[in-house]
Amino acid sequence: MSVIEASPINLADYRDDVAELIADFVANVPGALDAAASRAAKAVLIDSIAVAMGALTHPAAQAARRHAYRFSTPAGCVVWGSERRAMPDTAALANGVLLRCYDYNDFFVGKRNSGHPSDMVAGVIAAAEWADASGADLLTATALGYEVVAAMFDAFSTAPGGWDYTNLVAIGGTCAIARLFGLSAAQTREALAMTVVPHMATDEIESGDLNARGDLTMWKRFNGSDAIRNALQACLLAQSGVEGAVRPFVGKQGFINKLVNKSDESIPVLKSLLGPKRPLRRVTETAMKRWPVGSLAQSAIQAALAARAQCADLSRIAQVRVYSEEGAYQHLVAIRQAPYDPISRETADHAMPYIVAAAVLDGAITTESFAPARVLAPARRRFVKDKVKAFPAPELGTNAGGKHKRYEAGYLSRVEIELDDGTVLRGEAKPFPGHPKNPFTDADLAGKLKENMAPFAGAEQTAALLKALLALENLKSARALTPLLALPESAGVDTAKTE
Repeated sequence: MSVIEASPINLADYRDDVAELIADFVANVPGALDAAASRAAKAVLIDSIAVAMGALTHPAAQAARRHAYRFSTPAGCVVWGSERRAMPDTAALANGVLLRCYDYNDFFVGKRNSGHPSDMVAGVIAAAEWADASGADLLTATALGYEVVAAMFDAFSTAPGGWDYTNLVAIGGTCAIARLFGLSAAQTREALAMTVVPHMATDEIESGDLNARGDLTMWKRFNGSDAIRNALQACLLAQSGVEGAVRPFVGKQGFINKLVNKSDESIPVLKSLLGPKRPLRRVTETAMKRWPVGSLAQSAIQAALAARAQCADLSRIAQVRVYSEEGAYQHLVAIRQAPYDPISRETADHAMPYIVAAAVLDGAITTESFAPARVLAPARRRFVKDKVKAFPAPELGTNAGGKHKRYEAGYLSRVEIELDDGTVLRGEAKPFPGHPKNPFTDADLAGKLKENMAPFAGAEQTAALLKALLALENLKSARALTPLLALPESAGVDTAKTE
């Protein structure tokens, strides 16, 4: 009788260097933040909550809350803008939608990718609320999540495989939530596996195709929060002992190969950026938006407002000219179906000619600048078509120079307003408010929160929230913070008429 000997186990077959590297970083990186990182993490939270609370009546937000209300539970997490609660993953989805309704949240440009790390904020807050974490722990988790996203954006490109940036933000969100839940390195590794393998989102969400109403897909508003909902669920599953794929990043069908990236290019970058003794600092590099449109239009708005401030009589305007670095021109003019004739909110806030025209005509840009009634007003449509001209300006930045270089300059645009007598009023090309070269002050952050939240919650509740966020390191429990994001039914956010 022959004896079949079992083959010895090769442990290398059961290892994933990337998953282990990230998990070790999450479990062991020191949580103490220096003053700059602490201030930046607070700024991220204030800015993100401001954006979220200003979007409570958006159709996508109302739809998200209707979904969450079906799963109400008094033991859950606050569904922002209401007094109801839901399980943490459902609350993360519903609350996260608010961050992307008006293209108003922060953004980060890495060496190989870019996107919105603040997509994770609502999910991280829900996780902190569920875990009864302290305010200091919430700050650390936020900084840690941004650190990981920054590393992902430097190491990976989602473009070759046609994937969405949210796949990378989900990894940062998983890390932040794992830290809040106190997961071990082994558990964090499994959570990462359950994040990256089952939930890869394609870049079709950014196709620009319009639906029957002339809008971009509503899922664009859900894509980031869905990624973080999945990250939160992955951490909950790992906490319960569920295991993910064996080689989620480096396997033949793993994350890196699906991205169509090369391991020998990506992994050394991650190893250099995610050392367990490295201080959490990269949250300080994020950029914020002063106006509720994409990052590429921020400098143009600033220039348009500067030129407009010199114009005493708008009726004398003969022409408005906007000159944008090549990437901004391509994204907001060249690839758009009808940039001089938008028909909806989302075609208007992705059209440089309309954005600049609105800044000139109104002297301000708010979410109401893109309300359909305003976009379709006959006089405004004529102004955009007849008087606004957009041009690429390679001297301000070129696609050949790379996105990161264009971003470091400030995604520059300049604006000229020519009057009927030939006088030209100029708005110069400068880095916009919120760019690292022109960062938000504390007053800017407070102003953005008040501008967006006070109309719904009132001045007193808004002030109380700001006070709590500014002293977050002293808050014993995140459960003391989230009730300040709740609103009574009488606030009317669920019954508001929306466009």
